[in-house]
Amino acid sequence: MALIEDFIAGRAPPELYQAYLTPLFEIWSDALIEACPPRGRALDVACGTGIVTRKIAAQRGVDSVVGIDIAPPMVEAAIAATDPESPIKYQVASADQIDFPDGHFQSVFCQQGLQFFPDKIAALNEAGRLLARGAKAAFAVWTSGSDGNPVFGAFEKIVAEELGADLVPFGPFSFGSKNQIEEVVANSGLRLIAMKKEERMARLPDPRTLVLFDLLFLGRPGADGTMHPLFDPSDSAKDEQIERIISKLSSTTEQYLEPDGDLLAPSTAYIIVLAKN
Repeated sequence: MALIEDFIAGRAPPELYQAYLTPLFEIWSDALIEACPPRGRALDVACGTGIVTRKIAAQRGVDSVVGIDIAPPMVEAAIAATDPESPIKYQVASADQIDFPDGHFQSVFCQQGLQFFPDKIAALNEAGRLLARGAKAAFAVWTSGSDGNPVFGAFEKIVAEELGADLVPFGPFSFGSKNQIEEVVANSGLRLIAMKKEERMARLPDPRTLVLFDLLFLGRPGADGTMHPLFDPSDSAKDEQIERIISKLSSTTEQYLEPDGDLLAPSTAYIIVLAKN
């Protein structure tokens, strides 16, 4: 069996996401909540499997939470992981087109989603439309791999060497410039209240798991604009190269290795708080 196929072991992408990204996302959930305590009706944009949504719902002063994501499998997984008695509802929706009236929410959150939105200004404007008067929106956006995310910075260098420089930066770290963020905000209908660069220690999977997980989702855009996976999970022809990538990442991240095999390394992101103009 091919390495990636064996790693997947029949699990769907949302299951893999939940299993390996929860610890990394939880630290930034905490940072968002600290920067902008939720209240009243709250919205979680690009909610994924509901990691942030559920944490928001547990905060004092929150009446209800809506989590939206563009991917139906993620929303289905979020629903399955959420107590049906909780004040959470999920919807499939794009970040720039959310079906609620103007001023409906007292809190809006988006953790590590802004960098993926095709039209970032439209997404910010939609968040602004949905904010009640005096309410705030909080976004977490990772800095670049070379600026405070050393494990992923090392991984990007290895991927560039082994598979092609066009594959980096990875999507999560592709919008990590302070100037980029400020420019997008300046062209939206929101104003910047606060922008803080924060470093937190993140628990990441062991190097083998990290490589197999990321390579599974790595791809190049085709002529039609859709992403074409770089690896066929059932094809073992590239297993030798994958093992080489794992070996390289293992050797370059030894300083972050924990006794249980996981990595404990710095993770850095901008925490951005916005309000209506």
